[in-house]
Amino acid sequence: MDSDYIHKLFNFLFSPYGILSIFIGLIVLEKARHSTRIRWLLFSLCCYAASLGKFKDKWVEESPPLVFPLQQMRDVGRPLTILLLAVLLLLALQTKNGWRRNVIPQPLIYLALVQVVIFFKIFFYGNIMFALQAAITFGAVMLMVKLGPSRWLQNENNVQLGICSLAMTGVIFVTICTYQGIFNMYAMTFHHGRFLGTTGNPIHASTLLSIIIPCLMFMIEIRRRWDWMKFFWIGFLVVNIYFLFLTGSRTGMLMGITSILLFYRNRIGMFLRFCLFISLILGIGFSFVSPDLLTNNYTFLSNRYVLGENTREGAWQGMWTNFLNYPFFGSPLIGERLGFGESSWLAIAATTGLLGLIPLTMMGLECLKMMLKLHHLGTTKPVYFLHTSTVISGLTALLVGSFGEPFLLANLTFPVIALMFYLSLGKYLLDLNYQEKVYGFSANLYGIK
Repeated sequence: MDSDYIHKLFNFLFSPYGILSIFIGLIVLEKARHSTRIRWLLFSLCCYAASLGKFKDKWVEESPPLVFPLQQMRDVGRPLTILLLAVLLLLALQTKNGWRRNVIPQPLIYLALVQVVIFFKIFFYGNIMFALQAAITFGAVMLMVKLGPSRWLQNENNVQLGICSLAMTGVIFVTICTYQGIFNMYAMTFHHGRFLGTTGNPIHASTLLSIIIPCLMFMIEIRRRWDWMKFFWIGFLVVNIYFLFLTGSRTGMLMGITSILLFYRNRIGMFLRFCLFISLILGIGFSFVSPDLLTNNYTFLSNRYVLGENTREGAWQGMWTNFLNYPFFGSPLIGERLGFGESSWLAIAATTGLLGLIPLTMMGLECLKMMLKLHHLGTTKPVYFLHTSTVISGLTALLVGSFGEPFLLANLTFPVIALMFYLSLGKYLLDLNYQEKVYGFSANLYGIK
């Protein structure tokens, strides 16, 4: 690990905030051993902590401060994520095996191979300590998801709690950003008027907001009655979509639209009613609150979606050229670590060549294969439709976004954790269907009604 990272981690652990966090963590850990809901809530907190970041570029050295305690929380975002990851790992190690023995989805194996290629490239040609840091971090995340959330998915109760936990990540994000916006919206929109929330930049914010849309829609549709919980999830979905618009990210908006379309792919009438209802709510909201109160660049954001130029063409062309020049092992490493451009696929091709591109392509193909199986399952057995739609739309959003952003190559970020969860959920559904076909078990045996 690089010395700066270790320094920050130890400074946090021995600070008052760190000591308090460790103390609270131990108490929560004990409670979580006996409470499924607390386990999944910890997973939500870890997902949100993984999204924390500060915007920096050559013109902005320090982002505007957030209000208390958000500024302090953002400053220790990475150590806090590591602490929550450690708590989840401890919980995962205490989790007993259920009826599912093999809980690792095939795509994750190929994704791990991609990380292995990245590790060796940095290990031999860059910073050895950074390579070890990245390998340990990704390995810890994989182990946490395998022994924790993936193994917790043994019945319908945990499935709904798991989907709810990812949705709650969005609820936490939206709530915290709304709290910050009440006092100072500029601290979250200072970068050309684009909303970035508590993340490192508007693209990270849009990725988070779009990835959790399928889970929010599941929580809405799973509730047949129009009770207060249904309105709760609808309200957060509306605010979520509005914040997504404020990010000004065309990639994030494309991810969100794609996920909505695929979620309602077999229910056009429901999709139209959904769009009408959301439009009505947004229209009522805009009649009372002017968008100018939230950002002075409302027109700029609108034009960006409609008239925006292709800002990635130059980067894509450069990465493609590097791949053509160094097709097998990627371009020579300059510096201590690999730098990834604005595409997971082109970035891995340019930096590692076919050595990294082949396993990443296999990961994508395995994702598509899983989605086709889930589509067939949801079509032939309507009882699975909402569950399979959540996975299909979530994975599609991630794959679509990966063509414009390199988040598939990260090791401890919200998109990577979300990808692992969606794949784990998809494998559970396929495993459940297999058990039913081979052994004649009814789906109701596992709680699906």
